[in-house]
Amino acid sequence: MTSLSINTVGGTTFAHCNSLGQPLFRINAGVSCEEALEQASLLMDCVNKLTLRAGMDDDGDPMVWAAHYLGEIAKAIIDDVTTGLQFAQSGDV
Repeated sequence: MTSLSINTVGGTTFAHCNSLGQPLFRINAGVSCEEALEQASLLMDCVNKLTLRAGMDDDGDPMVWAAHYLGEIAKAIIDDVTTGLQFAQSGDV
């Protein structure tokens, strides 16, 4: 049985603000990549629900629909990578 321990490195920042573009937040190092991907998938699910609702309420704005489809694509990638990691950890690869 293969045991993979792949963790986040903590180098990615987000929520840049002020005139210098300083990051307000950073991904923490040492979090299991599988768990981080699970959280990303949950966030993308929220994004997809919000953009779907916005598309239905906003006269079908093409930008909202583009954001919705891009969100669906991103979630599919995240979910498939998570499944691949789970297969690798179980030795089924």
